[in-house]
Amino acid sequence: MKPPAELSRRTAAFLQKYRYPALILVIGLALLALPAKQRKTAARTEQPEPTQTTEAQTDYCAKTEEDLARILSQIEGAGRVRVMLTLAEGSRTVYQTDREEQTQSDGTNSSVLQKTETVLLSRGSSYTEPAVIGAQYPTFRGALIVSEGADSPTVRYAIASAVSALLGIGTDKITVVKMK
Repeated sequence: MKPPAELSRRTAAFLQKYRYPALILVIGLALLALPAKQRKTAARTEQPEPTQTTEAQTDYCAKTEEDLARILSQIEGAGRVRVMLTLAEGSRTVYQTDREEQTQSDGTNSSVLQKTETVLLSRGSSYTEPAVIGAQYPTFRGALIVSEGADSPTVRYAIASAVSALLGIGTDKITVVKMK
């Protein structure tokens, strides 16, 4: 065990070395405790519709599978090809929203209160609809490809690379197997 005099010297050296970062930390904490003003912002934020598999999403996935199978069968050595895709999330509609933020401080704690409202467009006196700023297509989670020519590593690589490029998913999420 170290003698107490050596420990106090080491502690003093440590405090001497880190006094400025400690001072900055104390000043930052003091600034956080000050009350902040209210601010109002209008921002584009996403409010996704509930994610559920709808008929339109199933149709989109089935059409993508058919198109992908047709394209992949054109790869040299691939032969007949079947494709199965899984969705990570469905399509979403993005709405325009107004967001109001208010910061409250009681001396020791501060909190931010947010109020978000969807912007509504009025068409006449009895019809309103949310302002849509965009839509996002479904994203894919993974793919299973069954191919006659999958016994060749070159064909498997070509198929996996093509699917990765077309769907934007990594090759670790794509499985290519030989058709019986």
